[in-house]
Amino acid sequence: MKGSLSINQPGVRKALNRYFLKNSGGRNRFRIMSPYSLFPESRKLDHQFDQIKSEVTKLIESRDVRKYGDIDPLRAAEVSTDWRLYYAYMLGETNTDAYRDCPLFVDFAERTPRVVNAIIAILEPGVTLKAHKGPYAGILRYHLPLTVPDNNPPRLRVDREIHTWKEGEGILIDDTFEHEVYNESDGRRIMLIIDIRRPMGLLPDAMNRLSLRAKRKWSAQFIQDSGGDI
Repeated sequence: MKGSLSINQPGVRKALNRYFLKNSGGRNRFRIMSPYSLFPESRKLDHQFDQIKSEVTKLIESRDVRKYGDIDPLRAAEVSTDWRLYYAYMLGETNTDAYRDCPLFVDFAERTPRVVNAIIAILEPGVTLKAHKGPYAGILRYHLPLTVPDNNPPRLRVDREIHTWKEGEGILIDDTFEHEVYNESDGRRIMLIIDIRRPMGLLPDAMNRLSLRAKRKWSAQFIQDSGGDI
């Protein structure tokens, strides 16, 4: 199945997004925050930080992790074709290579029911992400930086809020607000990205689960296209 998960079924997605955002605070919802109140499970990643960083470093050294432009070219044209992504877990489906490449990371994803996607994201020196909005309001996005350049570290803008990443300090963002990444550093930024189901009431959460289950048909394509060569 070739295409773009992010651009598929725009009418249905727009209606769901409007409903989900209405049920999660509207414009009063947060932009950037500490993860612990809404994603307390992330403390386990804090405790395993050194081990996970080690396994991800080995993965990157052994694989040519694919550029986003090779995975989802339609969406990448709106964000960045040069952003490198490795999907360890997507929409409830596990990348079988991840059992070898990043076992602790994928174990966390499989054992944490609210996790939707678990991704390793690499920004090479000078690669930036253009201003864009997340396409689906049913998730919140967690960032855990594993490696951040010391010289002019990359920065994130979400709406009007600015955040400079620090190694080992996780944040939670609502990526349905316009956001972009400024990367003028001379080093590589490596990060874990985890999407979790947005906390909502019983009915919107049930609709969210059904929608995410329907999207699962895209998992194999994204996992395969992001794997890279050993």
